[in-house]
Formats: sequence, C-alpha cells, structure tokens
Amino acid sequence: MAESAQNLAEHKFYWCSKLFVLMQDMAAQHTNAVLKVLADVDHFQTERRYPEAGLLFAEKQWRVFYHRHETRPMHADEHGHLHIFTDIGDQDWAHVVGLSIDAEGQPLQWFMTNRWVTDGPWLNHENLLQQFEALEPGMDDGLVGNWLTVLLQLYSDTLFGLLEKRDARMQKKAEGREMSVMLDDRDVYMLATQSIDLQSMLEKYLLYSHADVAEPEINKNDLQAGV
Repeated sequence: MAESAQNLAEHKFYWCSKLFVLMQDMAAQHTNAVLKVLADVDHFQTERRYPEAGLLFAEKQWRVFYHRHETRPMHADEHGHLHIFTDIGDQDWAHVVGLSIDAEGQPLQWFMTNRWVTDGPWLNHENLLQQFEALEPGMDDGLVGNWLTVLLQLYSDTLFGLLEKRDARMQKKAEGREMSVMLDDRDVYMLATQSIDLQSMLEKYLLYSHADVAEPEINKNDLQAGV
C-alpha cells in the first residue's frame, strides 16, 4: 500500500510539474485553452461545436471539442465545457469525459454522462486503460493538446473512479432493464461528477512534495495568482 501511495505521489508530481510549465506558457501569452480553441471565432454560439470536427491531440488518438448549452449547463459556474473522446479502433470514437470550464478558462469539474448525450461506443475500463497507457503529449499538439493530455494524466485516478461510479449508477437505475435501453434513456443524463481544485493539487504535489523527489523552483505567489 505504501509503495502504491508513493507511485501515485510520483505520478502526480510529474504531471503537476508539466502542468505548471504549460500554465506559465499560457500566462506569458495571455491566453488559456478555451481562448486558443475560440481564437478565430467572432461570435460564440450555444450548442455549436468548436472546432466543428474536433481538435486532435496525443498522436491523433484523442479528440476534443468545446461548446455550451442554452438551458442545461453541466456546472452552475461554467462558461462552457469540453467533450473529450478517444479512438478505440475501427474508426470508433468513445466519449471519455467532459470538462466544465469557467469564464477564466480554468477547469471546474469532470463529468460523465449517459451514452445518448454524445453517442458513439460505450467506453469501458479496459478501453480506457489501454488508451491511457499510450497517452503522452505530442510534438505538434500545441498548448491545448498538451494541456489536455497533462490534465488527463494528472487526474487519471479520478477518471477511473468516475467510470466506476458511472457504471454503478447505471446498474442501479437499470432495475432489470436491458443496458442498451438504458444507454438511450433520455431521462438518464448526468451519471458522475468530480470537482477540480487545481490550486490545491499544485500546492500539494509541488510545494509539499515528498522528500524523495527533487522539487522545481516554484513561487507560491505564482500559484495563488493562477499562473
């Protein structure tokens, strides 16, 4: 158990370090992931996808688009949200998770919905595990793709936990009905959520990292300023 906890801490420290560098780059450019995605958009329209075909990243094995709903936000404070998909083969893209974003371009929460919301295959634990094993920042992904890759890896344990909660809730709601029917049930919408506190995550694993890992030069004021 102790070894597992240490491995998790090292994993968190590694991806927190990468995230902090990306946040510094974004701050230097006075931008964030959503501003990058919407850079060429004159009028942001509800219900529309940005970009329409999705943005590919992580060796083109992952795809994302940004949008918002008129009457059904995923979080009370969100500006919009990202839908993240992964290629599970045979030209099938499975929805992995949604990511609510606030008006400052910062992540608010992860969420998982019923299949009808995004359509496509129903992602299972084995699919997700295989995709995460190969998930690395790509040379040509730019800030947005690398930011997403790092966030996904940093919260990988959270996402696997959400997948379990999603499936458990679906089983409970099924009450003897076929799963294929449940996946298309419009009365079953949000299945699992987890709030995000990047400030606390970065402080925990960068400012107070375990002694076995060398710490980078990081100013706590930078963290508090949201760099």
